[in-house]
Amino acid sequence: MSLTRRLLAVGSAAVIALLGPQLSVACAQNADRSGSSEVAQVGDTIITLEDVDDAWNQSDAATRIRVLQQVYDARRGALDLVIGDRLIDREAEARGVSREELLATELPARTLPATDQEVQMAYDRNRQALGGRTLEEVRSEIVAAIEGQRPAQALRQYMAELRRQADDVVLTPQALDPPRQQVEFLPDDPSRGPADAAVVLVEFSDFQCPFCQVAAGTLEELFDRYEGQVRFIYKDYPLPSHPQAFKAAEAGNCAHEQGKFWEFHDKMFASQEALEVPMLNSYALELGLDAPRFAICLEEGRYTQRVREDLRTGQEYGVSSTPSMFINGRPVLGSVPLEVFDEIIRDELAASQR
Repeated sequence: MSLTRRLLAVGSAAVIALLGPQLSVACAQNADRSGSSEVAQVGDTIITLEDVDDAWNQSDAATRIRVLQQVYDARRGALDLVIGDRLIDREAEARGVSREELLATELPARTLPATDQEVQMAYDRNRQALGGRTLEEVRSEIVAAIEGQRPAQALRQYMAELRRQADDVVLTPQALDPPRQQVEFLPDDPSRGPADAAVVLVEFSDFQCPFCQVAAGTLEELFDRYEGQVRFIYKDYPLPSHPQAFKAAEAGNCAHEQGKFWEFHDKMFASQEALEVPMLNSYALELGLDAPRFAICLEEGRYTQRVREDLRTGQEYGVSSTPSMFINGRPVLGSVPLEVFDEIIRDELAASQR
């Protein structure tokens, strides 16, 4: 079996193992976008797939959105492998060599040895599982694990290069459409970007969450990159594990009342270690807000209910952790690399031009 075939087989097996019995439900949802297909009947009452999905969403929205996203990601990854496999065959034919000869020429230069930095990072990530052994004691095992992945990584890299060079690879619209959760937002929610932007990103965030702090920097870079093309809507989702987060969310609303939400947003993320009420009041003064008005707003809990409503809204859409984002309804859960956002935004911008 070729390396490409093994990658495809392993990918499919991993998805089945990960999702188990939920896979068939999610695949059914992906197969019938209308949601109107009949799945059962009780007496004269017809039960449709839409009824099932509504019940699933109401009972466990967080699991539903994750399962559908996992199925989509697995299928999209498998599709990329299938396309790359075809491109390798075509490149070999164009050069007049076999697949094996082509890969033997192209992959070695892309199969790099493990670096000291990679070894150190792998050791740090897995330190607790290594039973107290030192880096030198496990170095050979870590190197072997990293370099064992290199052939597959080299193949994927080569496939990606062929994909970028090809001008005739076209994805059929709607054939593999990602799951979407249409997220409603209020007219006075904090927002940036034009109201008619082709891409709308709604974020549920927590000012005391370190992953949200990282995501804030990533989003700032995205808005610079796609200036005028993306609208960003901010929603509060303070986690109970962060004791200062709820009051910080209220403070953001109090600052928004004075037209200074984004300045206060940036200040709180830059000062996550100091979000107690006295510090929030000092930030209001520092940023040029009407400090007494801000302090009264915060003390009387003017926006307590507003923050609770954001929490309830997020829960309805399956949010259970932060940051959770929806790009034109497409879920992006957790702090992910800039490249993930970039790919989704490019996809959505291209779709808006069709």
